[in-house]
Amino acid sequence: MKKNLFYLFLSLFVLVFGQIYEHFSHGVYSNYMIFAFLFPLLGLFLPNFLLRLLPKKGAEKSKGNTGEKERFSGSVTGEKTFSFWKWGIATLTVGSLYKGILEIYGTSSHLELSYLIVGCGFCLLGCILFFTGVKREENISTSQRKAAP
Repeated sequence: MKKNLFYLFLSLFVLVFGQIYEHFSHGVYSNYMIFAFLFPLLGLFLPNFLLRLLPKKGAEKSKGNTGEKERFSGSVTGEKTFSFWKWGIATLTVGSLYKGILEIYGTSSHLELSYLIVGCGFCLLGCILFFTGVKREENISTSQRKAAP
């Protein structure tokens, strides 16, 4: 829940930053600056919120000496692959703010495209690692079930 609030406040910060920056830009506006808050909102807050609503796969109940407890399989795909996704969203957000600042000043740069390429690359890598990791984790858990008596 803390992460959801952090991602929501991050989106609000980018929104307020963009609005304040455009307020002092003497009537010049940029859509990249206005909509930069959507990257953290739709890329971090919404997926994390939806993943928290889904039931966890691989939840098994086991009885031990301490009583009944839930055991979840260790996830390589969790935070490590989500980090690539977060880096991609951060790069896209900063790139959007950068492009917005340049549009407000009336200039352009060849670096604008690099933010898009690197950000999308990190997001794509995070998605690939997440989905291949989930498949690998399911194969491990099914092979462990077969080995169990």
